[in-house]
Amino acid sequence: MSAVELAIEKIKSLPEAKVRVLLDWLAQWEQPPKPAATAQGAAAARGFARRLQPQSLTTDEWMKILRAGER
Repeated sequence: MSAVELAIEKIKSLPEAKVRVLLDWLAQWEQPPKPAATAQGAAAARGFARRLQPQSLTTDEWMKILRAGER
């Protein structure tokens, strides 16, 4: 039995509500993915900083780090 035939048999045994959920999921899955919106400006800088320093720092702490990098 092919995979398609197995899927059809499985779907036949599901309740109508679950089949509708499955069909909605398939419809979304078939659509090409939308490109993620990229942050701009200060929001992008905060996201980049969060990757480097996961815990929150005060402005003063960040300034110390930045000034140390200038030296």
